[in-house]
Amino acid sequence: MEINVYPKKSNQLPSYLLAILVHSNQVGMGVLGFQRFVAKEAGHDAWISLIVAGIAAHLIMWIIMRTLSLYPSSDLYGINCDVFGTWIGNVLNLLYMTYFTMITMAILRSYIEVLQTWMFPKVSTWSFALVILGLALYTIFGGIRIITGFTFISLVFTVWVILDMYFPLQYARWSYLYPVLEAKLPQILNGSIAMSFTMVGFEISYVLYPFLREKQRASVSAQLGMLYTNLIYLCIMIVTLTFFSKKQLMQAVWPTLNLQQMVYMPFLERFEYIIIPIWLLIILPNIMLYTWCVSRGFKRMFNWPAKKTTTLVLVTIFIASQFFLTRTHINAMVDFASRVGLYVVFAYPPFLYVMASLKAMWRKKRSGGHEHESST
Repeated sequence: MEINVYPKKSNQLPSYLLAILVHSNQVGMGVLGFQRFVAKEAGHDAWISLIVAGIAAHLIMWIIMRTLSLYPSSDLYGINCDVFGTWIGNVLNLLYMTYFTMITMAILRSYIEVLQTWMFPKVSTWSFALVILGLALYTIFGGIRIITGFTFISLVFTVWVILDMYFPLQYARWSYLYPVLEAKLPQILNGSIAMSFTMVGFEISYVLYPFLREKQRASVSAQLGMLYTNLIYLCIMIVTLTFFSKKQLMQAVWPTLNLQQMVYMPFLERFEYIIIPIWLLIILPNIMLYTWCVSRGFKRMFNWPAKKTTTLVLVTIFIASQFFLTRTHINAMVDFASRVGLYVVFAYPPFLYVMASLKAMWRKKRSGGHEHESST
């Protein structure tokens, strides 16, 4: 495998678009129900846990960008092989690709569950999965530029979600936030850990980096995209904590959808019936970007055609999604994906950065030694 890769100019993206890609891949199914999991650990100090998790995510993003800057134009797959060798590197690459596939399946199955619970209880899982994955497949075939164009649409709808918070905010009870810092430090940290599944998504920067033109601006762009995501989560969390009591919040499976029931329009009684179908436009970029990252891995390691590997990945996800039919099974899958994501996204990048830095220092020292020998 070539460590560095240089895509054609026609496939490259301006660096500022990385902000949109990172943000869109972070906002998905997690935003519908993350409040309950965080509040279960940290109580009404859950907003503090969210800030801590956001700071940790920014730090990891900085580490990811520092790792990528050690190479002219490499990605996760190339760096793993360069640092650990071909065999171990490819094993790590396959594990990362398995993680991408698992997260994609968790997003797909969670969204189908929302559709079946709120709108279409009698429609089968396979029919929803077929339509959603078919749309994703059609767009992925267009390449990363087409995916990026579609992803821009989700940016518009996340702004809409924030504006909708005005309606439940009118009934906010700010006393629910007091007393501040009642939760102990371990509880706040556990709440931050509970945000892991919701915060993941920015790790796609590892794979997107070679496709960016002005790579020196990539870090700032990625951080801005993540900051926008964290502000959205913080606003939703504060509105949720001031609207629901803790007992009510613990009984709400999808608190964000419950908040949408407060949206009043004279011509529309059930606003959540509009939000749920539109949410497909928000989760599709997640499915497309993760699947593209997997197919990119097969292309880098085995030089397999992108269209065939994309089809294979989505067919695998379609088949696997049929085995998770109950709420218990879906929760178990999402919980497992959250635990894996905590290690893959928050633990592995610092380790890889240290190893890549040592490899860069060794390479520099070795080249310097050769120059000294040649001069004498």
